[in-house]
Amino acid sequence: MGMVPGANLVSAIALRKKKMRATRESRLLSDVIEDVKQELAIEHGFGQDRIDAERRRVDTAGKSFPIGSFMVPISKLSIDYTVQRDVIIKHILSIVKRYNPQICSPASAVTDKYDGKHPIYVYDGQHRIVATGVLGFTEIPIIINEDSEPSFPSYAFEECNMSTKKLSFFDIHRNRLTRHKLGATEQEVIFAKRLQDAFDRTNVDLEDKATRKSKNLRGNSPYYFSHFDYAYKGIEADHTGVLVSDILEAITTAYPSDEEISQDLYVGLLELHRQPHDKFPRDWMKDVLTVCAKTFPSCTTVKQTSLYKEKAKMQLKHISPGSSWNAPRHMSNFLRELYIVNGGKLNLPHHGTGASMQLETNPGNFVLPRALTDKIRREVEAAKEAKAKKEEERSPIDFSNVKILK
Repeated sequence: MGMVPGANLVSAIALRKKKMRATRESRLLSDVIEDVKQELAIEHGFGQDRIDAERRRVDTAGKSFPIGSFMVPISKLSIDYTVQRDVIIKHILSIVKRYNPQICSPASAVTDKYDGKHPIYVYDGQHRIVATGVLGFTEIPIIINEDSEPSFPSYAFEECNMSTKKLSFFDIHRNRLTRHKLGATEQEVIFAKRLQDAFDRTNVDLEDKATRKSKNLRGNSPYYFSHFDYAYKGIEADHTGVLVSDILEAITTAYPSDEEISQDLYVGLLELHRQPHDKFPRDWMKDVLTVCAKTFPSCTTVKQTSLYKEKAKMQLKHISPGSSWNAPRHMSNFLRELYIVNGGKLNLPHHGTGASMQLETNPGNFVLPRALTDKIRREVEAAKEAKAKKEEERSPIDFSNVKILK
């Protein structure tokens, strides 16, 4: 009896699938959860007592998992390590601390056949599942595909991660402002509103560069600031928003022609404020930048890059080749020393003698204008000569009348 046409091909495909399944390095997610709980306790000090506290918080809130999918026991789910990355403990800890069943979107999984006999492999949502299991829930909302192709989980995992765009700081900020309008009172929401108020008071738009370039989406203010991380550091340093307003006002006062607020001046002033210091006059930041502007009338280069950052990096390379760049530390010290070089009177704080940028004594070539560099070098040489002359003029001790006792 002859073979049915195509039977060999079907048999070969079935054999290939069988071999591929045999090479899967899989674990039950319930086992992964137990390992994660141990690591949370040992490495992060997040033991069962803190887990229980988070679970009580979740239960007290009275929220439920979303409807529309179906609940599957976590003990029935596996993770395929030939497809998925290993779990990231810090990510799971973050989910646990903010856990809300309402926004626990259904995970995605695949099985050859959903009959209770074939293993179910999760290809999207493993961190949600592990966090849910850590908190003591035994079921998770999930959607399950039936597909006997062993490569499907790998394909689905890649597509899920390729097509998902991470939220930008701008998206998060706008979302928090919307939550504030709707009456939310979480700390991050309150900070977002106070931050936005500080920008509004100083007529500066807080928006990313892509939004600024859009005629339809951009704000109406003459200035904009695009570094949301730095912006939030300002509101974290002073929850009222006054500090942020002071920084923005100082920059727009000293540099009224620069549309983009300099990130480097912002972080430099913020770091100066954070250092221990005597009480400064109300407009001390305006004084600092106005004095510095005598040397650099613009914040940007002809290529529209940061002039201050370029000059500070040049000076750092001059005094300490190979040193890594630390924006808050180096920008604050650079501003302080430039302020002193230009005759500033305030006693600004710094990070100690060893952190000096040596702008007052050893300016690099092309860091400052030639005339100012030459002036500093002449003053340094004059100081050295005066010191040497003073040492020469010291009268030597006369030992001629000293009697030696025998």
